[in-house]
Amino acid sequence: MKALKLLVLLIFVTTISCKEEKPKTNINDKVAVKHYICLNKCENSGSDVQGVCPTCNTPYTHNDAFHNDDFLKNGPLTVPSNIPTNTVNTTAPSPAQNASGVYHYTCANGCPGGAGSASNCKSCGSTLEHNQAYHNI
Repeated sequence: MKALKLLVLLIFVTTISCKEEKPKTNINDKVAVKHYICLNKCENSGSDVQGVCPTCNTPYTHNDAFHNDDFLKNGPLTVPSNIPTNTVNTTAPSPAQNASGVYHYTCANGCPGGAGSASNCKSCGSTLEHNQAYHNI
C-alpha cells in the first residue's frame, strides 16, 4: 500500500513539474511599422517622426512600408458600379496624393506638383522632400 501511494505521488509530482507554460499572446498585439527607420537596422530604433537613431546616430530614413498598412485599414480603391471598369476616370488623384490632393513629396523650392517618392522635381530638378501635411487628412 505504501508503494502504491509513493507511485501515485511520483506520477503527480512528475505531471506538475513537466508542465510547460506557453507564453500568452494578446490578439490585439501588433508589430508596429515605424514611419522612419534606421538604415543600419539597429534594434529598437525607428520613430513616427524624423530624427536620429539613438544607437548609431544615423539620420532616420522614410519607410515606404509604413504606407502599405493603409491598404489593410482602408481596403482597395473601389470603382462605382455604374462606371465600366475599362473607362475608369483617369483624372482622379494619383497614389502620390492623399484624399485632399496633397502630395506626399514636394519641392523645397515651391515648384507646383509633387510625387509619391523622393524623386527629382519635374520643374527645377531638385530632390523632392517628404511633406508631413500629406499625413494630416
